Amino acid sequence: MRGMVNQCDVPEFATTGWVRKNTESLCPECLSVIPAELVNRDGQIFMEKSCPEHGATCELISSDAEFFMLLEHRASLSPARTCGTDAADQPLEPTTARTSQCPFDCGICGRHVTSAMMVNIDLTNRCNLRCPICFANADATGYVAEVTREQAREMMQRSFRQGKPDPTCVQFAGGEPTVHPDFVDICRDASKLGYSQVQVASNGIRFGREPDFCRACADAGLNVVYLQFDGLSDDVYRKSRGRSLVDIKLQAVENVYKAGMRTCLVPTVIKGVTDDQIGPTIKYAVRHARHILGISWQPIAFTGRVEEEDRQRQRFTLADLARCIQEQTGLMDMYRDWYPFAFVEPFSDLVEALTGETTIRTTCHSHCGMATYLAINTVTGEAAPLPKFVDVEGLIEEIGRIAEQIRRGGWKANRWYLAMAFRRLRKHYRPQQSITGWDFSALSDFLASYVEFGKRYPDNDSRVGEVEHRDTQSMLLSAMHFQDLYNFELARVQQCLVHYSAPDGRMYPFCTYNAGPTFRQNVESAIAKRKSHYEPGAPCDGPQS
Repeated sequence: MRGMVNQCDVPEFATTGWVRKNTESLCPECLSVIPAELVNRDGQIFMEKSCPEHGATCELISSDAEFFMLLEHRASLSPARTCGTDAADQPLEPTTARTSQCPFDCGICGRHVTSAMMVNIDLTNRCNLRCPICFANADATGYVAEVTREQAREMMQRSFRQGKPDPTCVQFAGGEPTVHPDFVDICRDASKLGYSQVQVASNGIRFGREPDFCRACADAGLNVVYLQFDGLSDDVYRKSRGRSLVDIKLQAVENVYKAGMRTCLVPTVIKGVTDDQIGPTIKYAVRHARHILGISWQPIAFTGRVEEEDRQRQRFTLADLARCIQEQTGLMDMYRDWYPFAFVEPFSDLVEALTGETTIRTTCHSHCGMATYLAINTVTGEAAPLPKFVDVEGLIEEIGRIAEQIRRGGWKANRWYLAMAFRRLRKHYRPQQSITGWDFSALSDFLASYVEFGKRYPDNDSRVGEVEHRDTQSMLLSAMHFQDLYNFELARVQQCLVHYSAPDGRMYPFCTYNAGPTFRQNVESAIAKRKSHYEPGAPCDGPQS
């Protein structure tokens, strides 16, 4: 795969890949664990499964079999741990004794093999929108499920007690977390606990309306607003969110940056509804590269009962996303530019070797998602994906060798030796394919910024200050295809990196909290109170405009 830098054709190996692969799934009717097969048929990947009681189901997993198997292949190039002591993470102390009933023993159970990179905490199910596509069914349940500040603090502390390594990020979710009366104080608590990044998943209404609220959040230690952002068309928002929202979204991005934070755009992608906004969203992000840390697409997950015809019409896969980006922007090549998250494992080895501390591993399943980086020059407006001018596979392989040498004592773990080591990466850089300003020193600094993240960026001022004074920016483009009952794989759950810390004392993988067993319903009902003090769908900070 070394020659992939300038190769835009489908890799030859993909056309000779597997035809059928066994997995485990759930019956979408009775939730029984049943065998399933991933089938390569007519250039697409389907999941075929059959419940003895409820019959057969066939679900599209990927619209492009070659792309799907390419991600699998690239994941295989980086073993889960190339120079550490364990074959897999398994740092978690199970909080449930049984391990035979996955995915119904969550808490975490002993079959889970990855620690949490991101901890999600639902602060409230209240919301100031009523989105037709909300997977949490927020604000439509007829009750309020809201944790106290003390409960939120305990839920965060639990994520550090669960095992090593510590999670690097906490994200407050809901509902709309900013309507929680103690939201700013909870952000302050999170910052003091030592997370490298404090995020909020928000619709942006308060951030767009209230600059003072933005500043209070930034002062409390909030770093990133994970902004629901379906595009730049109010016609789209009226379908996906029930009202026009473009102006408030754009104002939120501006207010957040002025307050000293940055935004990650989070589009929910539905075929025939929001997929035509993929290209415009990237172009907007490139124009505002200082404001925007990244884009994280979320293809729609069908968390309720949905007829097959409707799923076929709206199902959107990772391959669809890669193809749309290529067609709508011309910036990227779908077969060259995308990698599964686990591909960067050798970089985690390097960080561990340099620091002597266990670091988080991106060992999630290759079917979960994909990512790449966009290199941007904010002066010229140029943008290009890193794999266009970097032999990514050669670079990662070299990083793995450097990490091994440091671990064995062949290199001294200081910055001077790190700089020497990075010079060995020059042969994987293709200057003729790069953009203005992204020379090898910019690439080296980009890599070093992740090794030295904690030292470089101790607060919002240091993060935004560096962005403000650089003409060259990097932007993470990623996608997570969260599961539903129709495409559910138990193996993906067991490797999940995004865990909910819940008020019942347990930690739940994202895709069992929101799909499959859907533990969210039990957790919320246990703390629920009847609504009496506000109308469903109304904001708690004033009337909707």
